[in-house]
Amino acid sequence: MEKKIKILVADRNQHVREFLKRELMAEGYRVRLAKNVQEVLKKVYHTETLDLLILDPDLPGTDKLALLKKLQNRIPALPVVVHTYLADYNDYTNELSKLAFVEKCGSSVENLKKMVHEILRKHKTS
Repeated sequence: MEKKIKILVADRNQHVREFLKRELMAEGYRVRLAKNVQEVLKKVYHTETLDLLILDPDLPGTDKLALLKKLQNRIPALPVVVHTYLADYNDYTNELSKLAFVEKCGSSVENLKKMVHEILRKHKTS
């Protein structure tokens, strides 16, 4: 039996977290939720193994760029999909080139699911 992929969804909006959880669970993933930076860091560095993080970096209590850089330095590397408004990150494209971005918009959940599938497929074969 193949292990279920574990995804952490971090967003400050409870409705977004719950919506993404439902959508991703319907795709067969195990989903954990985080509502702030402390929960993200605890789950990423100290709790169970995760296969992917979906992150809106506009969480309370952090410098967005510092959080993203800290996540990029995790060993072993954790794939991260940044789910946010891209205009907020246009000035940081060089620093964040290893991260995947999906813009929040009305139909972003389908784009997000495609990106998750693609990243997990690449990560599995590497």
